[in-house]
Amino acid sequence: MRSFQIIYIILFLVVFSFLAWLAYKNVSILIRKQNQNRSKWIFVLLNGLVLLGFIFLYIYPYQPRQATNYPVYFYFNAMLFTLFIFNVSNSLSFVLHKFFERKKKILPFTGLIISIGLTCGMIYGVLWGSHKIQVNRIELEYDNLPISFNNYKILQFSDIHIGGMLKSNKLLDRTYAVIENENPDLLLFTGDIVNNFANEADGFRPVLKRMTNEHQAFSVLGNHDYGDYTTWESDKKKQENLGGIIATLNETGFLLLNNENRVIKKNNDSIFLAGVENWGHPPFPQYANLEKALDGIPSDAFSILMTHDPAHWTSKVKKRDDIELTLSGHTHGMQWGIKLAGIKFSIAHLANNYWGGLYRSNNSVLYVNTGLGNVGIPWRLDMAPEITVFTLKRSKVD
Repeated sequence: MRSFQIIYIILFLVVFSFLAWLAYKNVSILIRKQNQNRSKWIFVLLNGLVLLGFIFLYIYPYQPRQATNYPVYFYFNAMLFTLFIFNVSNSLSFVLHKFFERKKKILPFTGLIISIGLTCGMIYGVLWGSHKIQVNRIELEYDNLPISFNNYKILQFSDIHIGGMLKSNKLLDRTYAVIENENPDLLLFTGDIVNNFANEADGFRPVLKRMTNEHQAFSVLGNHDYGDYTTWESDKKKQENLGGIIATLNETGFLLLNNENRVIKKNNDSIFLAGVENWGHPPFPQYANLEKALDGIPSDAFSILMTHDPAHWTSKVKKRDDIELTLSGHTHGMQWGIKLAGIKFSIAHLANNYWGGLYRSNNSVLYVNTGLGNVGIPWRLDMAPEITVFTLKRSKVD
């Protein structure tokens, strides 16, 4: 296994260096000969420093599975990917120029402009796109919704990833402000409060507690909450970490539903809320026990399910007729999307058909919240941090 990793790393370094050379060749076409030597050294210095940073953080002496300084990795990843895209765009235009133009400079110039545009877009995603919350309001009608729950309001948010969140306090304060403004009847958090470690929540418990002070709140665990993406000294340490995360949720007022359910009462009516542990397609863990979570819920009851990964709905839930609404997160919409002419698209669709928004299958409804925080790269490009507010409507009133 280790040898394959080394091969991939070497291949990446070779490809990155080759694209940097082609990008320089493209840019050099557009500048005067007396400045070409200077531009060459700028390319060598910039790309060389990034490659050294990659080796330093990913190969030796550090490795990502041992990291706790997530913002350092996130910022570096943003720099690495931005430079990579800049080089790819320029490389492609240089190759096309060699095959089709030769003497003209239209393609090299076009490639440079596109590269600059993409670079500016990515910088915007880091500095601004990750911090502006989008509130999506959804109305859902049901024939079997108990009459007392007509206009019942549920607020969902997901995937905080506190340890990797840049300007965490500001974003969580804005989340609290949205919750206070919406004043929901029920507050639901669908997993991934941290990246790996329970201590990431240190200093943020007060604002989390404020969110639940006047609201009934529930949560489930996400794949990152189990600490599977780091190396532990022992299984005991890993379990202690998970215990710390569970304690944080409970201490801040989020009642954790681990393969269990609760009845939600209003006047003389009731609905049921179930929550499961994480279940995803491999390599993601499959800890959920859906039957256990639904145990005791009457067959004719109105039921809501919280499950972190929408893959669970795809494989286990959508064919059932006893769960009216499933709420998930996990995908982040890949933190990168496009919305044009009323059509939204994300590269997350390449990995998951159910990556963000509302989906229906017969009587089953799924909503995938694209999350508040970031993983891997600290940007959101046309995929703003999301809070979803559902208003349940009774379509038949007695």
